[in-house]
Amino acid sequence: MPNRLTRPGAFAYAVVTLLLAYEIVWMSRLDGFWTAGPIRAGVVVAIVGVLVVLFAAATVTRTPVVGPGDRLLSRIGGPTVIGLTLVALLVVAFGELDNFVMWPTAPALFAPFTVRRLEQAYFEGVDERRQEAAAARAEQQ
Repeated sequence: MPNRLTRPGAFAYAVVTLLLAYEIVWMSRLDGFWTAGPIRAGVVVAIVGVLVVLFAAATVTRTPVVGPGDRLLSRIGGPTVIGLTLVALLVVAFGELDNFVMWPTAPALFAPFTVRRLEQAYFEGVDERRQEAAAARAEQQ
C-alpha cells in the first residue's frame, strides 16, 4: 500500500476538514457556549482548530493520518486525533458546556481509520487484478 492517499481518501479528509471548520464558526456564534466560561470554550475551539490544521495538512500533502509510513503525520496522527477529541469531549462533559454538542469532532475520530481500511481494500483489489492479468498473459504465451 502506498504511503499516499488516493483522491477519494483526500476528498474524505477535505470533507472532515470542512466540517471541523464549520464547527469552529458554529461555536463562535453560540452565545450560551461562551457564557459558560470563555477559557473552557476557548480550549475546545483551540482543539478543534488543531484538528482542522492536522486534517488540512493531510489533505494537501495527501498523507494518511493513520497508517504505516515514515512520515511524521502518519506516525502521530492517529493518537493525536484520538487524544485531542477525548480531551475536547472531557472539557465539554466536565465543564459547564451542557448545551453544546460536538457533532463533527466525534466522527472525525473514525474518519482516518475508515479511510485507511477502504484504501487497503482498494489496493488489495488492484494487486489481485494485476496478478490475474499477469497469469492470463502467461497462459496466452
